[in-house]
Amino acid sequence: MQYQAENQTITIPSGDHLISLRNRKRMDLTSVKSIERFDQQEFYVRTSQGILHIKGEDLKIVHLDVDKGLLTLEGIVRAMQYDEEQSLDGARGLLHKLFG
Repeated sequence: MQYQAENQTITIPSGDHLISLRNRKRMDLTSVKSIERFDQQEFYVRTSQGILHIKGEDLKIVHLDVDKGLLTLEGIVRAMQYDEEQSLDGARGLLHKLFG
């Protein structure tokens, strides 16, 4: 996969997960499988490396290409954290059992 950075093109091996964060205001991600949940304060993104939880302010999707696994967000990024894939599924399972 080819990834176009500001003045250069980077070749990323297929399946590799890369995050580029510019001035905490623009984030590019590769190997994105899906967006589980999102609003202006947080995103839950399923990547090849697990669920990435992104917290911030005024977050919005600028570009999404699910076929290529590319996502670009803009806003102010305050924090990022990876969770195991099962944790989000487990939470959804519990809510489904309670309210499903």
